[in-house]
Amino acid sequence: MSKSYNNTIPLWLSAKDLKKAILGIVTDSRAPGEAKETEGSNLFAIYQAFASPAESAAMRHAFADGIAWGEAKQKLFERIDAELAEPRDKYNALMGKPDEIEDRLLAGAKKARERSAPFVAALRESVGLSSRVTAAGHAPKRVQALSGSAAPPQWKRYREKDGLYYFKLVDGEGALLLQSQGSDALRKLDL
Repeated sequence: MSKSYNNTIPLWLSAKDLKKAILGIVTDSRAPGEAKETEGSNLFAIYQAFASPAESAAMRHAFADGIAWGEAKQKLFERIDAELAEPRDKYNALMGKPDEIEDRLLAGAKKARERSAPFVAALRESVGLSSRVTAAGHAPKRVQALSGSAAPPQWKRYREKDGLYYFKLVDGEGALLLQSQGSDALRKLDL
């Protein structure tokens, strides 16, 4: 079965649509009572994905005994529907409340930002990416001490005439504090 052939069985279909999709699985022309191969059978492969080893063994035996394709499809439907009925109900309940899902996602994002804010601020300051001005209206003392000015250091990325890429750290006045070696690709740069 393949999505490109439009013959998939979506998991969250209603029971009625699920049964219709399963009944549409292509099988060969072997008659009821005629032994069927499990190897290469989409019907058996799908059944095996949802069934226990004992249930798979019973279905393998039924194939060998010549189960009718309609009966095999019915057993497959019953097995999948039994497995997916409860998750399908939960899915439908959640999809019926998109505002609640959005509220939960926004609350989680807010909580994550609040927890990470002190760490991110310290990290940004340590690499010279913090804000130029703090709430008090001046550059952090650590930045002033490093650069000798009220402006924080800045990272610059550029490509020279030699075709290599470089990073450099300059202070607030533009004086070079640190420079990388040249590299032919940005991701290979080592400071």
